[in-house]
Amino acid sequence: MEFIMPVFALIATPAVRIRSDGCAILQALPMEHLGARGMTEARTLAEISTAVTLYGERTAGAHPGRSFSITVHIRRGDRKPRGFDAAYRTGALGTDRWVLMVDNDADGARILHGRSAAETGNMASCKGDVA
Repeated sequence: MEFIMPVFALIATPAVRIRSDGCAILQALPMEHLGARGMTEARTLAEISTAVTLYGERTAGAHPGRSFSITVHIRRGDRKPRGFDAAYRTGALGTDRWVLMVDNDADGARILHGRSAAETGNMASCKGDVA
């Protein structure tokens, strides 16, 4: 019996986290993408995480200063590795590593619509919960 390697599509979508009353809300432009879709074969969560990192670094290099999240879709009919859904949901695959944190909706709108991170002074990279 031949093992068929699952295929995953990686898509970079413009997104920001907006601080609001002690929490952070992810706002994205789901119908817009940055660059080409990435395709990867992976058997394990570690292989998917590595592919996300490489794809994210290429996307960030091609779109400096842009804030984005990466979505991961599995090819129809393929089987996800054990624990994929939980890892994806909790951010363990690193899909939100390039999402920037902003303080208000106006800054979020500027970032989502193409203004570079360097032009906005009150942003920080989102690395977890808002304090």
